[in-house]
Amino acid sequence: MDMREWHTKATQITPDIYCLEIPTPFNVGAVNVYLIKGEKLTLIDVGPKTDEAWQALTEGLQAAGVSVEEIEQIVLTHHHVDHCGQLEKVRKKSGALTLAHPQAAPYVELDAEFMDFHDQFFLQLYKKSGVPSDKLIIIEKFHKLMTTFSEPSQIDLKLKHEQQVPHLPEWQVLYTPGHSQSHLSLYRERDRTMIGGDHIIGHISSNAFIEPPRDRSGARPLTLVQYRTALQMCADMEIEQVLAGHGEIVRNHRELISSRLQKNWSRTDTLRSLLADKELTAYELTTLLFPAIYEKELPLTLSETLGHIDLLMILHQIEVREQDGVLYYHL
Repeated sequence: MDMREWHTKATQITPDIYCLEIPTPFNVGAVNVYLIKGEKLTLIDVGPKTDEAWQALTEGLQAAGVSVEEIEQIVLTHHHVDHCGQLEKVRKKSGALTLAHPQAAPYVELDAEFMDFHDQFFLQLYKKSGVPSDKLIIIEKFHKLMTTFSEPSQIDLKLKHEQQVPHLPEWQVLYTPGHSQSHLSLYRERDRTMIGGDHIIGHISSNAFIEPPRDRSGARPLTLVQYRTALQMCADMEIEQVLAGHGEIVRNHRELISSRLQKNWSRTDTLRSLLADKELTAYELTTLLFPAIYEKELPLTLSETLGHIDLLMILHQIEVREQDGVLYYHL
């Protein structure tokens, strides 16, 4: 990305919250990083590890009247590299402590043993899903993406659901899994403001991305079921504005959540129609659901398909048969 084309923004949202728009090399576009001028100067997310993102972060902080060196703590909404990639660089410059969900730790640390387990998990998942062997290279590419746009760092304090954010006494932690197993949102009751990361985004529906289980011997998380549950929790809350991880502020969270939940059922209807007279693998269903993008975005599109298969399996609307290590679904 040519930084001459990038105009660093530091938008003041409330007297104590600034939004910094940071460029990323990913299809999702820019990521929103938030600065809270509280008891401790707090940065929510940091952006990916690129020269362009670093320049935008430093210039954005300067526009907000602070420097990287002054940051005292960093809260990660989740472990995806567009949100946490330059964490270690910020830590080294500032000495800030990092706060995140416990499940962010192995991703942030890029723990070698965990990364091997992570790759093996996806290898088995993709084989069971019927992904052709020539496309399994996507696992290596995904691994390289993680190590290219982030570097090993650490979590100093692990956060849990409904606890108060240290040194930000008005802010409450909400565990909002689905998009990732480590996903946290922050809520301030006084002005009904939520910092929502990628949990609630206005212009796109967050992907309920399949990830390895917390217990390495356990079953994989049902991420779309998690995501729907966390969305419903938020729908019951009084929220005036969601400060999203990408795009504009969301001010109609209940209507948006209702629409997203309904789209899930529409997609399950489509899946049932595709299985009306045939038996298909998750990969074959993905090629039919997302014909234009499945090859370019296989991890995301396959996660979407598997999530909706999970919903139908829970409701006993489809059945599964295993043959030669591959799962086939039918009505």
